[in-house]
Amino acid sequence: MDIDQLKAFIFVANTKSFTRTAELLNVVQSTVTTRIQALEMQLGKELFERDKRNIKITDAGSIFLQYAERILDLNNEGVKAVQLNNCLSNHIIIGTTHVLWDYVLFEAIDTFQKTQLETSISMVTEHSNILIRKMIDGLIDLAIVFYPVNHTNINMELIIEDSFVLVADRHFKIPENFVISRDLRNHQYIHLNWGGSFTAWFKQVSENQDFYHLQVDHVSLLLKFLKTRNGLGFLPNTIAKRLIQQDEVINVPFQTDINVPKRSIYLLKRKKNNSTKRLDLLADNIKNIF
Repeated sequence: MDIDQLKAFIFVANTKSFTRTAELLNVVQSTVTTRIQALEMQLGKELFERDKRNIKITDAGSIFLQYAERILDLNNEGVKAVQLNNCLSNHIIIGTTHVLWDYVLFEAIDTFQKTQLETSISMVTEHSNILIRKMIDGLIDLAIVFYPVNHTNINMELIIEDSFVLVADRHFKIPENFVISRDLRNHQYIHLNWGGSFTAWFKQVSENQDFYHLQVDHVSLLLKFLKTRNGLGFLPNTIAKRLIQQDEVINVPFQTDINVPKRSIYLLKRKKNNSTKRLDLLADNIKNIF
């Protein structure tokens, strides 16, 4: 089993095509076939079901895929670490979700690196569960996630219990009375499902009725539609307070008999790290930004 075989397997699993995989890897198709066959022989299992038109990953292939991806990640990170060692004394890999990068953490990273010129930083954007897995594998030094983890090689610290607030574009005219759940039906409510406890809470508040006309999956889209639709939407307070300070949105009072849920944000730090002091300094910068 070698890296080229694993790459071929991962590419075929994602593209469902030997031809497309050959193009991406810049090899002939027979080479891809040979690599997959060699891998199947070593594992003693078929990784794909093939016919003239379709390629489908087998159950064994699905199980092996997550491990193959992790092996490839470790290989790439090892190569990168050796190469960086020749020009920079320290390297830190930090991961979090897209929304926290965009609206919360940029300042902390920017400030840190301006004062730590010999430290390189790699920023990883993934969902919390993937970041936790990568951290357990030793691929990430620091992570900000929404789920707790209990592992011998990871230090976990609760940063904040974040809440959700109702916001609107700064030109929105706030009603004289508090906006309550049923009032959302009378406004252009734009839904962004924040998952976890927020999902269950919103179902209760909305009485399981999808009364919104538009659902988005990214904050930038929500902000654009708040402006063009003169609508309302929910944001985590950690994001909302910064946008309110920048005069991009306003806070709209929201009254409900069901308490607005909170979302825990955790800082994870890998214990075994060659840049412990700098890692601690970066972690402190991040905690302060919240």
